[in-house]
Amino acid sequence: MIKENCLGCFNMKEFINAFKPIAIGPLTAKNRIEVSPAEPFLCTKEGLVTEEFTAFTAAMAKGGAGIVTIGDSPVTQYYADKNHFVVNLADPFVVHGLVKVTDAIHRWNALASIELNLRADWHPADLTRDQIRDVIKDFADCAERCRKGGFDMIMLHGGHGHQVSQFYSPYFNKRTDEYGCSTFANRCRFAFELVDAVRERIGYDMAIEWRMSGDELFEEGVHTEEALEFAKAMQSRIDMVQVSAGNMYVPQTMSYTIQPTYMPMATNVHLAERFKQELTIPVATVGSFNMELAEDALSSGKADVVAMIRAFIADPDHVNKAKQGRANEIRPCIRCNQCTGDDPHGCPKPLRCSVNPVSGRNPHFDKIEKAQISKKVVIVGGGAGGMEAARRLAERGHRPVIFEKSEQLGGSLVLAGANTIKGDVRRYAEWSVRMTRNNKCIEIRTGVEAARAIVEAEKPDALIIAVGSDQILPDVPGAKRSDVVLAVDIDTGAAKAGYRVVIVGAGLTGSETALSLARSGHNVTVIDMLPIVDIEKKDRTTATVHKLASAEGVVFIGGVKLCEITESSLIGEDTQGKQVIFDYDTVVLSLGVRPRKSVIEEFFGICDETYVIGDCSNKAGNISSAVREGFYAALNI
Repeated sequence: MIKENCLGCFNMKEFINAFKPIAIGPLTAKNRIEVSPAEPFLCTKEGLVTEEFTAFTAAMAKGGAGIVTIGDSPVTQYYADKNHFVVNLADPFVVHGLVKVTDAIHRWNALASIELNLRADWHPADLTRDQIRDVIKDFADCAERCRKGGFDMIMLHGGHGHQVSQFYSPYFNKRTDEYGCSTFANRCRFAFELVDAVRERIGYDMAIEWRMSGDELFEEGVHTEEALEFAKAMQSRIDMVQVSAGNMYVPQTMSYTIQPTYMPMATNVHLAERFKQELTIPVATVGSFNMELAEDALSSGKADVVAMIRAFIADPDHVNKAKQGRANEIRPCIRCNQCTGDDPHGCPKPLRCSVNPVSGRNPHFDKIEKAQISKKVVIVGGGAGGMEAARRLAERGHRPVIFEKSEQLGGSLVLAGANTIKGDVRRYAEWSVRMTRNNKCIEIRTGVEAARAIVEAEKPDALIIAVGSDQILPDVPGAKRSDVVLAVDIDTGAAKAGYRVVIVGAGLTGSETALSLARSGHNVTVIDMLPIVDIEKKDRTTATVHKLASAEGVVFIGGVKLCEITESSLIGEDTQGKQVIFDYDTVVLSLGVRPRKSVIEEFFGICDETYVIGDCSNKAGNISSAVREGFYAALNI
């Protein structure tokens, strides 16, 4: 159990179980925290290791992980040709770069592991017996390359609906021979032969971890009892099993495979607990953990190892910080899933993190250089971008001064975390404010609106303008009625909604408010001028919220223009010019924001070195853009 002391800092002695060594087959991991596999897309297009990829991976080993697992690595050239910028194990020459990666991991006394996987456009029934043997040989060849590359462990991906897991699934496997699903032995045959072939190549001084879905979470899929039966039969061949959930080829289960912020943390730990009750080998759990939840899972006996990746991306040093009694300094992940990419296999982009501008940009910013000349920098606005800039300026030896017109730091970041379903953002906002306030090199003046004269009186050497934005309000009859409120006011509790709610604006904020209200028992309709499908295509996160909200009964209607709000009805116009009417108890507006251009112009000319960041720039942004722009401004001064 984790106990918080009077300073709001977690005491390192409370992380007793997380820092116990554990035997995994022939190996011993120094602690029970594993980096779970991911695709940072930092290799070359052909799948060879780069300096960026090595530095990104090394940061997590340096940060305290016991096991560092490199993500989804193709075992066939066919898959590699469809999945670029990740480690291509089908290329024999990949070993040259793998040695550099494992060297970087071993420097920090962590175990080096790598996930071998195959995604394909065919199902088991499409393969001949010779092709099945070829697939098994491909895995074995790649495992041998990993051994030559210096890896301690191999992770075989037998979950999430990928090729290997399909052989065990009657839904995907329609074969009628010995590799079919007519008997339990036949269902297991491919996986057993695969593991045996890999073991023959790598020997018994390396460990094998098997990744699987403890429940595929759709009616025709493999469920927990079947998955557990397989694991019990497999355990004599492997050294650890990692229990995830879902099937990536069945979209409705994806929220359990890669959990967005709207899902509970430690999402799938109950599945690992079930496996641990019946297996004799170590069981790893995965799915939205931080160090506190990891310790809870370990101390309660629900798992032997806790795997996480987004927590490492947000703060590569978070394990060491917990061990050193500095858990309150850990930068929280907000589970926005920017790091997973908006089209990872169609148009892969290098990994980026909303809250950590260094991750994915390694090694360029691994070491923040001190400024040659210490400058006084006035920051107008204490939101996400302003606070990030202040902390980085202080790190470089500058003298930042924040002016924030409200009585507290945070700005729109606090509003962004106000919705009850946005606990991750709320935790990040609290962290950002805490780390800014605790930095003695940052001067903070809250409750002060920084007029031009006030800023000039400071005689700053540089100026950062981060004044945020204003809510867009519609110019239609009835928009100022008392039963018409802003989404942010609903989220903060400043306004209450009646039973029937019509939300104007189907973007992310409005949709999140809709989801929250629906979960609280309200009847919610969301309208937007744009077609809903166009909104979803533009932003994957919004599309996810739409699915979750629709499942709660929210109705989304696109192509409707707001025209008037009367005493009990919202009147709109569809794309054919036909009037549409919605009865309501409360109308909620979520029409976006506009930059405070007049405020920005007030400060121009005070300093030659002036930066405009965040929502107040020409393009309204989000937490990610505000943090990035604040970071860059601080590094450029």
